[in-house]
Amino acid sequence: MKNKKKPVIGITARVEKDQTYALDPVYGKAILQSGGLPLIVPIVDEEDIPALCERLDGLIVTGGGDINPTLYGEEPHLRLGAVYPGSDLYEKELILNFLKLDKPFIGMCRGLQMLNISLGGTNYQDLESQFEGTLYQHKQMALRTHRTHSVTLEDDSQLLSIMGEKSFHVNSFHHQGVKDVSKELKVAARAADGLVEALESDKYQFVMGIQWHPEEFAVEGDEASKKLFDRFVKECARDKDQNQ
Repeated sequence: MKNKKKPVIGITARVEKDQTYALDPVYGKAILQSGGLPLIVPIVDEEDIPALCERLDGLIVTGGGDINPTLYGEEPHLRLGAVYPGSDLYEKELILNFLKLDKPFIGMCRGLQMLNISLGGTNYQDLESQFEGTLYQHKQMALRTHRTHSVTLEDDSQLLSIMGEKSFHVNSFHHQGVKDVSKELKVAARAADGLVEALESDKYQFVMGIQWHPEEFAVEGDEASKKLFDRFVKECARDKDQNQ
């Protein structure tokens, strides 16, 4: 992107107790490596969300804790973890405003679940007790770069066309998971136990949700993961050029 302004890509931070922000620097490194400019996005007043979305060329909603089940009309499960409603409501409005502008978006880990819930889907509040069937480990105890379980991409998915690998192993750090998929999204990948691992949409130019953390692999040099971030930044740059 020499001689061109790099696209500015917002990255939400994990909100702790609705007061402090935390973000693993690997997200920013993956964006920088692919030619974008990362910007940590704080919580702002609802009236300022549209203006914030207008100024960003792309958005990544990242990982974090459990999601408040009232967002999809359920009572809290006994084993529901800590939730931060202020963060949930803000991320939902941020996602909906961004999709309204049809700008490139990726939801990572919890961000995948927030994308699905924002568009009418639901979550397993506690995978271990609510998932039907044999459940494999989805909250690994190994290092973040360890690949703990396999995923298989759908043949007709945009994700497969970008990454170029149909089956591979991924890392996994989530207590909850996608239950009912939004009618505006389609499954792009599943784990061997059947759990949804990626979502995408034919309605928008580039909208994806990914349950694992490809940023960890991208900065380590994994070509398939780098292709994902390269494509995302390219889409953000194209959108930026079209709106100038």
